[in-house]
Amino acid sequence: MAEYKAIMTLALAGHSYSEIVAAVGCSRREIAAVKKTITAYGITAGQASSMNPAEIAGMFPDGRKRVSEDYTKPDFDRVLASMKFNRHFTIQQAWGKYLADPVGAGKKYGYSQYCALFADHARIKDVVATLHHEPGRTMLVDWAGDTLEVLDAVTGVWDAFRKARF
Repeated sequence: MAEYKAIMTLALAGHSYSEIVAAVGCSRREIAAVKKTITAYGITAGQASSMNPAEIAGMFPDGRKRVSEDYTKPDFDRVLASMKFNRHFTIQQAWGKYLADPVGAGKKYGYSQYCALFADHARIKDVVATLHHEPGRTMLVDWAGDTLEVLDAVTGVWDAFRKARF
């Protein structure tokens, strides 16, 4: 946010745009907005020096609003508990329950934003996914890196196991 009080003080002192930009490090657009406000409100140098930050912020609203306040907050702790209790519970199912929940009076997040918020929550809570498996029962394949040579049990021929076959 621009230092409107400093810009106002320099503008009222009669400094040029270039001097104000060099002193404060703001844009010319911000200087023009300050000069326009000074003219509209009839502000003098004495009034500008006695203004508090809340008054100045009220004169220069940034036009942005906190969008997240309009949205119903998901209960990610409950989602994590459901995932721990039922290993087949997915993020998509959690999002579906979030959308169907009549408690939230605000707007609901879309799936991608819900997933991003859940990922942030999981990172903050230091949640990790652990793959539990019985050794020898299943094979986990990482498709990155070098290919694997496999012996065909029927023909006895060694063959490179390639991604293109799948």
